[in-house]
Parts: sequence; structure tokens; C-alpha cells
Amino acid sequence: MKHKFKIKSDKLMSGLAFVISLATLYVFFYQTSLIKKQQYASVLPYFEIGNTQLNGDYGFILENNGIGPGFINDIKIHYNDSVYNGYDVNDFFTKVILKQDTILNSYNVSHSSIRKGMLITEKETRYLLRLKQNAKRFELKQSRLRDWLNNKIKIEIIYSSVYEERWKIIFPETISPIKLK
Repeated sequence: MKHKFKIKSDKLMSGLAFVISLATLYVFFYQTSLIKKQQYASVLPYFEIGNTQLNGDYGFILENNGIGPGFINDIKIHYNDSVYNGYDVNDFFTKVILKQDTILNSYNVSHSSIRKGMLITEKETRYLLRLKQNAKRFELKQSRLRDWLNNKIKIEIIYSSVYEERWKIIFPETISPIKLK
């Protein structure tokens, strides 16, 4: 007795259509994930904090070198086992540093404030503190400011993209932002 197994053409076509549908569904989900990754990457803020010397002036700056805006979520300044939550650098400078360092004075230092909820646009630079070259005793004041900023305090900024991805940068500890979950 021979058993012949015959597949009818309508069943073959329906099976083939089912396989093609599954493959199309896979491609659809794959393309969707690629589009999502591209959208997230197209608005990627990349904050950096550091010292700069421009036209003779000394500056301590926050830059967004990314390709999208970043929202400030939190600012913390760590100093002497204390955390100054919500202070921006100028607040800390005027309320803490100036009380302890008589060489520095606020009349020669300008600033830009950064606060929770602020937007730092793509390629924007904010001078958190700026000491003009024509300031009296410029070199000494610059040296003191650098010492405070590089050796005595830590500045932690948590920020997010428009898609609410979050990062943290800690000056002077981290060179590049750390992605948070």
C-alpha cells in the first residue's frame, strides 16, 4: 500500500501567505525599532562642564555639544560632606565661597544661572562663572576659582532629552555623561 501525500494548491498558497505575513510583521517591527532609535539619536543632548580661557577671560562653562536640547532635572553641589541641592554654581559661589575666600569678590565675576526645568539648547554655552581679564588681581583670582572648582567641590547635573532619556554629569569626575535608567 502506497500512501501518496498530495498538497492541494489552495493549502500551499494559504501556508505561503501565512509565512509571508509573519515575515512582513517582523520587518515592520524591525523598521519601527530603527525609526525609534533614529528619533532618539536625533535629539541627543550632550552636556559638558569645564574651564575655559576665551579672549583672556576665565570661564567655567556648561555646554550642550549634542544635537538636541537638554532639560535640567537636578543640580547638586557637593562640598565638605554637604550637598547643596537645587543651588546653581553662582548661588553656591555667593553664599559659600565668598564667605570663605576673601581674595575673590562678586564684583568681578559674572554668571548665567541654571535651574531645574531650564532648557539648554543645542550648541548653547552658558558661563556658570566668568572672571574678566581686566579684574584686579586676575591671575590670583583665576587660580583661586580654579582651585575651588577643580579640587574642593563636585557639581552634579542630571538632565534629560525631549524623549525623557536621562543623563548625569559630575564635574570634575566624569569626562562624558552617564546614561541613567
